[in-house]
Amino acid sequence: MEKRKDFDQNRKLTAELQLELCRWNDDNVAFIKSDNCDGKLLWSVYAADGTKLAAAKSRDYAFWAARLNNLMPQSVH
Repeated sequence: MEKRKDFDQNRKLTAELQLELCRWNDDNVAFIKSDNCDGKLLWSVYAADGTKLAAAKSRDYAFWAARLNNLMPQSVH
């Protein structure tokens, strides 16, 4: 798998991104974002208020988990 050039291994949900997620204020939306944990790529699922709900090994599984919990998954770039 090719590593994205803009991928920051120490990246966390920034205050700016968290504020943007809060503006959506939609309880039915889950935001899917790539994260790095101990050198491994994970896909995190966040609530609209920025609360981390889950992490998955694949993007597809993160989307599936969100839908399974009656949430509409959206990608965060």
